[in-house]
Amino acid sequence: IHMRLVTLTFAERCCTLAAVVSRQRISMSTPPPPSSFIEDVNNQYEGFHRAFEEQFWGTKMALKDGSYTVDALTKAKGEMEAFLASKEKLAQTRGYLARSDLSEAERATLAIFERTFGCYIMESEAALALREKCTAIEGTLEDARNKMRLGAVLDGAFVELSSVGLRSKMRVDGSEATRKACWEGLRSIGEFVTANGFVELVRARNAMARELGYEDFYDYKVTQAEGFGKGALFGMLDTLEQGTRPLMEEARANLAAAKGEAALLAYNSAYMMAGSVTQKLDPYFPFERAVEQWGRSFAALGISYEGASMRLDLLDRKGKYSNGFCHWPQPAWVKADGSFQPTVTHFTSLADPSAVGSGHTALTTLMHEAGHAAHFANIKMPSPLFSQERAPTSVAYAELQSMFLDSLVGDAAWRFQYARDREGSPLPFALHEEDVRAKHPYEVFSLRAMLAVCPRLEGGALHERGTLVDPPRTLSPCRCPTSRRRCTSSPTQS
Repeated sequence: IHMRLVTLTFAERCCTLAAVVSRQRISMSTPPPPSSFIEDVNNQYEGFHRAFEEQFWGTKMALKDGSYTVDALTKAKGEMEAFLASKEKLAQTRGYLARSDLSEAERATLAIFERTFGCYIMESEAALALREKCTAIEGTLEDARNKMRLGAVLDGAFVELSSVGLRSKMRVDGSEATRKACWEGLRSIGEFVTANGFVELVRARNAMARELGYEDFYDYKVTQAEGFGKGALFGMLDTLEQGTRPLMEEARANLAAAKGEAALLAYNSAYMMAGSVTQKLDPYFPFERAVEQWGRSFAALGISYEGASMRLDLLDRKGKYSNGFCHWPQPAWVKADGSFQPTVTHFTSLADPSAVGSGHTALTTLMHEAGHAAHFANIKMPSPLFSQERAPTSVAYAELQSMFLDSLVGDAAWRFQYARDREGSPLPFALHEEDVRAKHPYEVFSLRAMLAVCPRLEGGALHERGTLVDPPRTLSPCRCPTSRRRCTSSPTQS
């Protein structure tokens, strides 16, 4: 009887094991439902995104916390990009997209998965190795630039100033010698970065892009973000350049006639066009009121941040990244259970309350970056990949709202409502008119400055039949003091 019981128990165990194996085979051959796959990708991406963005903020803001390092930033970026470059996840995504039983939200989410994975996947092992090399060079270059001793020789002594401080003095200082010294200080950034890895970074980026079949790195970036290549973009920009060239030539002639030939020198132009009026406007843009002006303006426009949390770093200081930006360590999105995840936003401005004109400039930057923050805080889609700023998010799409909102600072109606001096007196109309008459004839300069982007210079100065020339020749196209061009992209952003 005992043996029979053991035998039966053994048989029952065999049946149980067979049933378990059968179920596992069915499970392995049947993919999880689309909702489970989507939720898994969303949650994983959210984690990688947050880790990278926290490091990005800490290193860009030069925070003293020892956990923020170039090595940690490089590691976090690599892990996030490795996740986005998963061929397996792209194949799974396409498998789900082939189904006919998807909801509208599932199909839209899987479509953004497919587009995003496609932007990061690289079939070439050589290209993958070059991408890792680029990331390493970027980190080293960024760290070196943050530690660069920048400033100008003023009255025979070196005065340490940030790039923001140097530009501010160029706009308002009455001494041409001081303005020229500040211009030379700014120009030293180009010499520094070309001696500290920028040329090598351009070489590695372009080699990576060519491995992937693109003309160069800029062609790769434009295609991934905008959906068309560099050739199509430059075709549009060439039309704009040709159409505005007569306006630029006329404006230069008028400036020289009104202020003298020296007004065309790069370190004199801004001051000659509006230096005195900038000083007159300064009392009406005290930076301590900037946050209030932003809040009241956006509230009156009906702009809501949908429960977002925001961390602002608004003052210029040593070591801080010298350009305003807005990033989101926590993207806004609608979770699988229907709940809305509000965004967490980091954005910066670069105010120096002691510098003439800094309040106006910093407020403009604040309005711009706050516009980005408002835009992305209101994206209510079923994945954080809809509300992040890297490819495949279009640059034009990302900049449209922010550029409209920063333009309010120059608007007459906005100024009469919000621009007040410390005693509460409104900006006089006569001063606004003087400002418009001083600057409007030369607005074409700003437009054309945005056309003079680095990829144009890279295409000519950095590359001759695919060969990089030496750093001094790299800088030659943008060194001329009479040039009305400037480079607008950052060498450390990829």
